[in-house]
Formats: sequence, structure tokens, C-alpha cells
Amino acid sequence: MAVRKYWTLDQIRQKINRDLDLEAENFVRTTEMTDYINEAIDECEAEIHSLYEDYFLTRATLDLIAGEEEYSLPANMYAHKIRKITYNNTSSIYKVRRMKNWHRFEQYEIAKTFETSDLYQYLILNETIGDPKIIIVPRARDTGPLIQIWYIRQANRLEEGTDICDIPEFVNFIFQYVKVRCYEKEIHPNAGQARMDLQAQRSLMQGTLQAAQPDNENEIEMDMSYYEEMS
Repeated sequence: MAVRKYWTLDQIRQKINRDLDLEAENFVRTTEMTDYINEAIDECEAEIHSLYEDYFLTRATLDLIAGEEEYSLPANMYAHKIRKITYNNTSSIYKVRRMKNWHRFEQYEIAKTFETSDLYQYLILNETIGDPKIIIVPRARDTGPLIQIWYIRQANRLEEGTDICDIPEFVNFIFQYVKVRCYEKEIHPNAGQARMDLQAQRSLMQGTLQAAQPDNENEIEMDMSYYEEMS
């Protein structure tokens, strides 16, 4: 079985420079190429999230503090994509549900005012730029690492030379995307063919993602959360 290679930013830049014979030229600055690489990661990430978002599934523990309701979301969460939240104090384990869209603000006020003993629910508050919060309703009655958030994280962005690209299966798409950007800047005659090669890499990536299912299952699990929230 082939071992997946995880490329660093330096290695990606070096390969592209070799492939395009740019090693002795300053036509594309290092910072500019880094921007192209991160653009490519953005494109790749969008494809992954639209076709198989559990590729980036991860989890984090939320430490409750008695009397507190507002907590920071994981810094690397992608677009507030929460898959599931669970509560576990060893004697009680349950799913923490997102508050229903209808009447949720009234429910929040009731829970806050009367300190209800209902099961925890949550809602997302995006009040401060760059610092979204999760609101636990009712406010925490206990203290400790009792809540686990399963969520979709962001792909790793590359800034330092040793930073690692964490999409090894589709690094060829990243290579080709950057090559297209370099050719376009140079108004190179190979730009047209490079765009076709990029589309081929995109199609290959899409096909791979569409076929990917957890545990080698080929059936897509039906999302019943809508019906659960109506119950």
C-alpha cells in the first residue's frame, strides 16, 4: 500500500518552480505563489465540503462553567458546520439539540428567567466579527468537560515553509491550479491546455469524493435531523 505524502509549503513551491522552470526567475514572487496555493486549497476545500464534508470531521470538548451560557466555538470550525453535540456526565447521556427556529427566542428567555431544568439545547450567536459563540440553553447547571462537539473543520492554510497541506489525495489539483495562475499572469501559450488539465484534475477529485463513503458503505445515510427537531 502506497504511503500518502504530506507536502509542505516549501515542497509545493519547489515542485511548481521546477515544473515551470521558474527556479532562476522572479516572475512569480514567493508570496504571490503562496497566495495561489491557498486559493487552490480554498477551491479544493469547497469541493470537499459540497460532496463529502466528513472528510474534515473532528471533535472538541466544551468545558461547562456553572452559571455561564456563552462559549467560544472551535477556532478551526468551517462555516458553523456542527454535525452533532452530545452531553455526558456519566449518569446522563443525550444529544444536545439546536433550538427550533420557531419560538426559540421566547424559549431562550423562559429558560434564562426561570432557570429551567430542561435538557440542554443550543443556538449560535454571531455577534462579534471573528468570534462566533455557542449559547447553551438553559445556562450551565454543572461544571466540567461535559459537552462534546462533532464538527467540520477548515483545511489547513499554508503560511510558513514547514506548514503541511492536509489534503494529500488532491495535491495534484493544487499543483495544476497554481500552474494555471502562473501561466495566466505570463500570458503563456500553454495556458489553455493548463486550464483543460485543471478541469481534468477537478473532475477526478469530484469523482473520488462522490465515491467516498465512511466504512466503505455505498449508501448515503438519510439526514433525519429535520424530523427530529419537529418532534
